[in-house]
Amino acid sequence: MGTTLKIKEMNHMLNQELSEANSVLDKFVYSCSHDLKGPLASIKGLIRLAEKSTRDDVTEECLHLINESVLRMDNFLKSLESYVGNARSPFERSAIYFNETIAKVLDHYLEYVRSNKIRFRVRVKQDQKFVSDQLRISLILEHLIKNAVVFQDLKKTEKFVDIDVKVTPKYATIEVCDNGEGISKENIDDIFQMFYRSSESSKGSGLGLYIVQEAVNKLEGEISVASSKGVGSNFIVKIPNSL
Repeated sequence: MGTTLKIKEMNHMLNQELSEANSVLDKFVYSCSHDLKGPLASIKGLIRLAEKSTRDDVTEECLHLINESVLRMDNFLKSLESYVGNARSPFERSAIYFNETIAKVLDHYLEYVRSNKIRFRVRVKQDQKFVSDQLRISLILEHLIKNAVVFQDLKKTEKFVDIDVKVTPKYATIEVCDNGEGISKENIDDIFQMFYRSSESSKGSGLGLYIVQEAVNKLEGEISVASSKGVGSNFIVKIPNSL
C-alpha cells in the first residue's frame, strides 16, 4: 500500500513537472514565432514600398529600416543561441581571467560607445586564481554589459557604465552600474522572466536578464538589482570560486 502511494505521488510530481515544462515550451515557441514574424513583416512591407517608389530618398530610408529589422532578428537569434548554450552545456571548470573576458565583450560595443559618448570604467581586483565555467561567466558579463549599453538614455549629457569585479578565495563579485533608462518599481520583479519586455517597443530581446539569472543559478550564485526609472540600474552578481 505504501509503495503504491509513493508511486502515485511520484507520478503526480512528474506530471506536474511535465506540464510546467510544456507550458514553458509553448511560451517559448510562441514568443520566438512572434519575435521573428514582426521584423520579417516589416522587411516585406519595406521591400514592396521601395519597389514602388521612384525617389532615391524613400529607397534609402527603406534600406535603413530593413537593416534595423535584420539587426533585431540577428540580436534575437544570438540571444536564443546563448539561451540554448546555457541550458545544455555541462559545467566545465577553468581559470577565469576577468580583464580578458570583459575586454572581449567590450569589443562588440566600441563603435556604439564612442559614437554615443558613453564613458566606460572597468576595475578588476583579481589577485588570486578564480575557477568557474567560462561560458556562463562570459554570458553573465555579456548580457549585463549589453543591457547597460542598449538601455542608455542618449539624451543625457553624461552617460556612463561602471564595471567592478572583486575576487576573493571564496567568491567573485561582479557589479555593473549605469545611469541609463532605469527600471520602474512596477517592473522590477518581472525583469528576470523569460521574454519579459516593459513594452512592445522595447529594444531588447526579452531574454538577456533571464539568461543571466539562469547562468547565475547554474553556477550556484546570487544576483540582485537596484534600479530607479530615469536614474539608472545597479546589478550585483556573486559567484562562488570552484577551486
